[in-house]
Amino acid sequence: MNISNETQGELVKTLAELSGIVMKMMEVSEDNMLSWLKNEMDDWHNFLKEHLEIEELKSLEKEVNDRFFFKYNVGIEPRKLNYLRIKTFEKLIQQFYIALH
Repeated sequence: MNISNETQGELVKTLAELSGIVMKMMEVSEDNMLSWLKNEMDDWHNFLKEHLEIEELKSLEKEVNDRFFFKYNVGIEPRKLNYLRIKTFEKLIQQFYIALH
């Protein structure tokens, strides 16, 4: 079974929003974690564009969840952008859950 093109579009849009926030943070912060996150998000974006199968996307959902809860759920300056990054990450996780369960 596949997710709809609309759902895929919403996930891609949120991922692009998150990527934009990370890019803004990289302009003012030299934290290497931002570069790692940006590279992973690029990979996630490419995978998401090529896959609609729910079972395949569950592996991506697990990876996104693991990265958020075990790697990227830390404070990075500037605080205002970091708050947006965390909230957008949470939004992406919620969208994955709704789409796949």
